[in-house]
Amino acid sequence: MKTTLVAFAFALLSLSALAQNGQEPTPPSYCKPCLFYGGDFDPNGPFPNALLNQDTTEQAATMYVPFAVPPNQTWTVAGFFSNNMSGGVPSLYPPQIEWSISTGISQGDGGTVIASGIAYAKLTPTGRSWNGLNEYTALGRLSADELVTLTPGHYWMTAVPVCFEDEDRSSFVISDVEDVPAPHAVGFESTDESYWYAPWDGWVYSETGGTNGLCSIAGNGGGCDKFSAGLIGTATLNN
Repeated sequence: MKTTLVAFAFALLSLSALAQNGQEPTPPSYCKPCLFYGGDFDPNGPFPNALLNQDTTEQAATMYVPFAVPPNQTWTVAGFFSNNMSGGVPSLYPPQIEWSISTGISQGDGGTVIASGIAYAKLTPTGRSWNGLNEYTALGRLSADELVTLTPGHYWMTAVPVCFEDEDRSSFVISDVEDVPAPHAVGFESTDESYWYAPWDGWVYSETGGTNGLCSIAGNGGGCDKFSAGLIGTATLNN
């Protein structure tokens, strides 16, 4: 696992490059105000892929997506979302996502959960599709007494669609992000530091990307280096 200092170094380099090129991040409209967004899925890009990200009666799985709060900022997180693909006309039953923020995750180790909960959520189509599946944004906002404050550091987030009561058994797979640079990305998501938790299939906080990641060694075609998820909220500059 890369250290927080390395993550910060890459984050600062990325922000510096954007400033030099005169570019501004352009997050999707639903990420507003946008603290972090991993970027859009590209069905025609390199190694498009996806992995289960759902809390259901069968085959529940969780994707942990890395992000960094810069050294000079404090974040107040007010919402979580993930972009997931599903077949048919999917639904959230009940209309919720399960969210969390953790630190210290590594191969086989879930680290420490510093905040978690359940938020009322909606599904909204993004207009993207792949392999007969359509992509939807599952987004939930926190109430005023649930807001999460994050100091500078390296974290992992989750935004897991819930589906316990759907007779059609909606299934959700979170979209990966392989394009460099990631389309419409905001903030910093480190490569090959996403972890998947699906103990029913033998994967317990397993790294997803890279040549040794589960999408390569399990014969899923590669990819899974980054994932399409994000955080809504505000950033305050530290003195």
